[in-house]
This record gives sequence, C-alpha cells and structure tokens, in this order.
Amino acid sequence: MVQNFKRLPTILSADELTKFTFKRASKEGRAVPKKGQPKYIWAKRAEGKRVMAASGAITYKLKRITNILMLDDLTPFYTELIDATVGIEKIKKATGVLSWASTTIEKYEKTYRYKIRIAKKEEDIYRLRGEFYGKLASVLKKIDDQFTFLAKAREELKNLPSFEDTFTVVIAGPPNVGKSTFLQAMTGAKPKVDVYPFTTKQILVGYFERRHKRYQIVDTPGLLDRRLDDRNPIERQAIMALEHLANVVLFIFDPSETCGFPMHEQTNIYNDIKGAFSIPIIPVLNKSDLKEPDEKTNKISNHVCAAVDGTGIDELIAEILKLEASQ
Repeated sequence: MVQNFKRLPTILSADELTKFTFKRASKEGRAVPKKGQPKYIWAKRAEGKRVMAASGAITYKLKRITNILMLDDLTPFYTELIDATVGIEKIKKATGVLSWASTTIEKYEKTYRYKIRIAKKEEDIYRLRGEFYGKLASVLKKIDDQFTFLAKAREELKNLPSFEDTFTVVIAGPPNVGKSTFLQAMTGAKPKVDVYPFTTKQILVGYFERRHKRYQIVDTPGLLDRRLDDRNPIERQAIMALEHLANVVLFIFDPSETCGFPMHEQTNIYNDIKGAFSIPIIPVLNKSDLKEPDEKTNKISNHVCAAVDGTGIDELIAEILKLEASQ
C-alpha cells in the first residue's frame, strides 16, 4: 500500500556527487600498455573507460532516486499525505530535472567516447576526457537546488507512517476520552507506535482478527482532537487524507466529562468531524464505569462501553463487521 521511501538513498549535494563520481572513474583504465603498443592507443582505452565509468556512476544514482520517487501508483491516502508533507508537484519537478540530467550526461558520454575513439593525439584524448568531466560537473551544479530539496524531502518521506491495505477503523474524539485505551481493548495487545506528520504527538496502530481477516485500527490523537476551524490548511489536508485510509470512524464520547470537555463541546467536535468525512461514523459512549448514560446521552449513541474493562467492546466489533458487510 505504501511505497517504501525508507529505501531512498542519501541525497548528496552536487559537489559531493561530483567528487564521488570522479573518484569512482579514476579507478578505471589503470591497465598497463602492452609492449610496443602506441601510448595514445592505450590512452584511448583508459580514458574511454573513465568517461563511461563516470557517466554510469552518476546516472545510476540519479535513476535510482527517480525510480523510488515515482508517485503515479500511490493510493489517494498517500497522494494527499505526501502532497501535504512535501508537495507532489515539487517532487515531480525535481525527479523530472534529475531525469533530464541523467539523459544529458548519457548523451555527453556517447559524444565524448566517440571523440576519444577518433582522436589521433594523446594530449587530445586527455583534453577530451577533461572536457567531459567539466560538462558533467556543470550539469550537476545546475540542479544543485533540486538535490537540496530532495535531501529535505527524503527525511520527511522516510518518516511517513506505514499502514496495511485492509479494512481500517480510525478512532476520533477529544483528548483524554480513552481513545488509546479503547484501541488496546479492541486489539487485546500493545499497539504499534508511529509518528504522523504535522504533529509532535504519536499515532497508535493496532489490529484484531475476525473470520480469518485482519482489521486495522488507527488512533490519531494529534489530528482529530480539536475542531477543523482551529487547524491550519496543512493539518486540514492531513485529516482529509485520513478519509481515504478509513473505512469507518469511531468517535469516542466521555459522558463522565472527566476528560475535561463538557458534553456540548464534545458534541461540537463530533459534528465537525461528521461534516468533514463522507464515510460512516459510529458514536460511542465510553467510561460507563464512571457514569451510566442518561436519557440525554442515550440519544447520541446506543453503543455504551468501558474500554478500561472491555465492556461493550465485542458488541461494537460486531457492529463494525456488520457495517463492513454492507459496504
């Protein structure tokens, strides 16, 4: 489901890449001339190999970066997430520039290898190899700003959370309503901790199995615990990305109000999330161990749970499975 951006190699600067390439090329063409062989014949072979080695080293690195950063087959979730994090068009521009550089260097390689092959003087052979090195360095220098951008983008992309391509439940609600406890109650295990862009808080990812199928649950406390109006455009875009990931949203209420949010504020957040998502949202009354639902809260939801001791969890999972079957 997610492209493995953790495989992205370190992005060097133009100067670092040039030095690496010339060092690699200098190791080529060290063969000793055969006895009686004109020195310029040996020089053709040696310098031609160095030109080829320099071109091959740099184009390999450029193509590897562009191949990993191919974004055409991403899911809508990762498309929006990457666009909010780094910028899809910026990445496409950068990879396009790298493709141009790779093609240009390969053309220079063919041109200068031919010139070296037909050269008659030893000094011309060395001059032509030097010219090729200069052309290569010039191309890399022209795109140094793209290397700088991609180096920063790489750090962002490496830290993107990974999710499975399976039925996914996203847990929403104000802080301290018991979302993380709820996730653990549903999964029966300690969830995986990951970092989501746009927040210093962490997300929790857990799984449960029913009918030989694996279900994914995601708790995003940094994104879904306050009103959309209080968020900047990038945060709002991240929440929209979650809509592509989620098959259903569980919105957790705390009728005991020990979370610090009165019920009318919790309801406002619920209505805000409900208005933002076009997927099913199941309201859940948590902490029934602290306060039994009354007539007013019963109108909000008929799912009454106490995540701390697992009360109502099986019934809620049954509702999720029923909802999945209807989709």
